[in-house]
Amino acid sequence: MSGAARWRIAFIARRFGARFGGAEAYAEHLLRQLSARHEVHVFCQEWDSPLPLQHTQLPRPRGWPRWLNLWYFSRRCARLTRDFDIVHSHENAPAGHVHGVHVMPVRYSRRQRDRTLWQRLATRLSPRWQAYLAMEAARYRPAPGKRLVAASDLIDAQIGAVYAATAPRSVITPGVAVPAAIPERATARARLGLPADAWLAVLVANDPWRKGYAAILQAMALVSGWSLLVVGGEGDTVQRVRAAAHAAGLTDRVHAWGGQADVWPWYAAADGCVFPTLGDAFGMVPLEAMALGRPVVISAEPYCGLARHLRHEVNALVLEDPRDPEALANAMRRLLHEDALARRLGEGGAALAATFGWDGIASAYEREYQLALEARPGLAARAASR
Repeated sequence: MSGAARWRIAFIARRFGARFGGAEAYAEHLLRQLSARHEVHVFCQEWDSPLPLQHTQLPRPRGWPRWLNLWYFSRRCARLTRDFDIVHSHENAPAGHVHGVHVMPVRYSRRQRDRTLWQRLATRLSPRWQAYLAMEAARYRPAPGKRLVAASDLIDAQIGAVYAATAPRSVITPGVAVPAAIPERATARARLGLPADAWLAVLVANDPWRKGYAAILQAMALVSGWSLLVVGGEGDTVQRVRAAAHAAGLTDRVHAWGGQADVWPWYAAADGCVFPTLGDAFGMVPLEAMALGRPVVISAEPYCGLARHLRHEVNALVLEDPRDPEALANAMRRLLHEDALARRLGEGGAALAATFGWDGIASAYEREYQLALEARPGLAARAASR
């Protein structure tokens, strides 16, 4: 990383730990890098991370709706982080200097969905949506020392489409780092109780339906010879995944697990990755699969931000419409029967993934922090005096 001064960084995220999802995994990887050079303190409501970081776990008021809890959490964090050099937030709320944006903006989302008069009226009359919109507007509003960091060009374009004026924006994508100890495919399958000779595709998702699970089941009915590993989700997600597979007559071809802090054994066990997402800011899951040389089937933009970095049939098979089970089935058929294509995609994907290093991403954030400090000379001087 760059030769920046040592800063006191407060990081705001209601849930901290890779098990909770892609944005949370992004945060954990980033802070692993930054904490080697800076003093990092996490403010959260749920903690599930092996990182030895200072953290303050705030309570969640029982029975409060999510939007009201977010407002409460942000207000508490704003007070608790006043003495930090940099406040970096991953939440859709005003508190913070550097704001990581990892999901479609609420205003953009409502513009896409509120197509009828009734839908527009329902949004206007909903305390929940009005609260989210108000917090987002305050978050994006220009202010001295405020910076917005989109997780992809796709998210940056969506912000620009619905906000005429914002704080200065940049794009810093997620990265990938393969752990040193990855089991061999046969070993990974044995540990997970998977068949040794099956062709297995992996889907890692907290919400499998949002990542295209319905289309995958339809494609599986059209192309035999492969099975699916679904990893992620909380509560009854695993039961619902299995129930949908049973209803589709695919019980024996779908294997499901809940959310995992370490998903690498499932990537290691798989032959490929299927990711027909209906909406992803970037797409850490296919990038992680690529890092292990697994061929990937993935949605095009505007469904997935990672697709901007891909070339069809070079790094991945890119689906123009991830809702089309026939197109997905054809892509899976090609992976199953065209060995040269599968090898080329695995090699091309691995080469691409190697360019997304977390050290460079952490350095990019340090530059954002420096710019935020320079816009507040008093704080910059205080930080430099340490």
